[in-house]
Amino acid sequence: MKPEVVHYPIPGNATGGILHIYGEPTATQDIVLYCGGFPDGLEPISNLAERLAKTHDGQDSGCYVGVTCFPGFDYESFNERKFTGFKKSGFTFDEVTCCVRDAADLLFKEHAKSASSSSDEYKTTFTLMTHDWGAVIGHLFINRAIEERSFTQHKPDRLVMLDVLMFPHPKSNCKEVLKGSEVYIPNARDHLFTISYRTAFAISFAMLQLFSETAGLIALGILSTIVFKILKLNPLSDVDSQHMKRCMKDPKHFLYMMYPYYHMFRELFKGSTNVFKSAMMPLDLRKTPILYIYGARKNVMFHDYRSVALLEREEKEGLSESRVVRLEESGHWMYCQQPDVCDNEIRKFLRGGSEASRCGNGQSRL
Repeated sequence: MKPEVVHYPIPGNATGGILHIYGEPTATQDIVLYCGGFPDGLEPISNLAERLAKTHDGQDSGCYVGVTCFPGFDYESFNERKFTGFKKSGFTFDEVTCCVRDAADLLFKEHAKSASSSSDEYKTTFTLMTHDWGAVIGHLFINRAIEERSFTQHKPDRLVMLDVLMFPHPKSNCKEVLKGSEVYIPNARDHLFTISYRTAFAISFAMLQLFSETAGLIALGILSTIVFKILKLNPLSDVDSQHMKRCMKDPKHFLYMMYPYYHMFRELFKGSTNVFKSAMMPLDLRKTPILYIYGARKNVMFHDYRSVALLEREEKEGLSESRVVRLEESGHWMYCQQPDVCDNEIRKFLRGGSEASRCGNGQSRL
C-alpha cells in the first residue's frame, strides 16, 4: 500500500513537516495518528500502519492512519535539505507538540475531503499512537488538549503508547491507590543505564550545535565507545541491534536526530518550570484510556513502573478500557518484531478493549 504524502508547516519551513496517510476514508471510522521518536523517520512503522488501514478478517473496518515524525527525522527530507530546511538547534518539545497538532489537523482535513461527502453520518474517533520520544509528545499533546480548549479541535479519545510510558498524573493519588502493591523501584543500575546514553547523545549534539558537525561526530564516537563498548551500558538487547545498525548508516543524520536529548537537559535545568511537568498520563483514564505495549527484551525498561501498575489495576478492576501488553520476545521496536500481535492488540483496543474481544462482535466503538 503506497501512502499519500502531504506536507505541513514547521517552525522555519512552510513545508518541512511530512505526513504519510494510509487507508480509504469512510464516514464512520477510527482515525489514528502516529508519531515516533529516536532514531526513526516514517519507515519503521509503515508495516503496522498498512495493517491497521486494511479490513481485518472481514470484521474490522480499516482505520485511516497518519504517520509523522519529529522535524528532520525523515531520512529522505533530511538528505534533500540538510540543515537548510531544519533548525540547526533542533526543535523544542513545545514546537514538536505543535507540529504533531498541525499534523492531526491536516489528517482530519484530508479525511473530511472524501468522507464528509458521503450520505452516511460523519462520525470518527481519534487515537494518538506514539513510540519512544513520541510518547513524551503524546503526553504533552493530550494534557494540553484537555486543559486548553483553544489548543486543538481534535482531542484524542484514546492513546496507544509503544514501549515508553511517562509519569502518573499528580492528582491520581497513585500512592494511596497502589498502597500494598508490589511496584518495582528502579535501582542505581537502572538509572546508570538511562542517564549514560542520554548524556552521551546530548553532549554530542551540543558539540554539533556549539562547534561543528565534525566535533559532534568525534564526540559521538568517543562517548559511544565509552558507554556502549567499555562500560557496556546499552539499554537495548541484541534483538534491537539490526534496527540500530540501519539507523546509523548515515552518521550525520543520526547525530542530528539527537536533539531531543539536548533539549531534555535544557528543560531539566529550568527546574520546576520545565516542560516535563506536563508529560504525564491523563487524569481520567475512563475518558482517555491508554493501551501500553512494551517489549521485555531490553536491559532497562522505558516506563514509569507506577504508571504500568495503575494501568494494570484499571484493567483488572474494570475501571476503564486501559490495558498493558508485555511482549516477552520483543525489544524496543516490538511493532517491527511482532507486527501481528501489535495489530491485533490495537484493533482489540479500538473495539473497546477485552470485553469487546470476548463478545467477538468485531465492531468499532463508533
